Amino acid sequence: MGELTGPSPVDQGEAGSKMHVLPDANGLPLLVGLSAVNTHDSQALKPMVQGHRTRHDPHRGRHLKPQRLHADKAYDVPHLRTWVMSLSVV
Repeated sequence: MGELTGPSPVDQGEAGSKMHVLPDANGLPLLVGLSAVNTHDSQALKPMVQGHRTRHDPHRGRHLKPQRLHADKAYDVPHLRTWVMSLSVV
């Protein structure tokens, strides 16, 4: 895991990692990511959203995008809010 570990700011610099999960509305994990423990949560949002594949509806012949995105306050950063709105995800 080398680059995915880093010194913990709360545990006397011990190395560790952090798991990020992108679930659907029912709590089913769609994507799971891993980062160094000292990486801010907001830096994981773009890779997680970009890694999520839209669902294809064969009957209508189009891709369905998620209509809403719920996240905790660590992800509520102005540039991320603008970025998400530009994707028409929320």
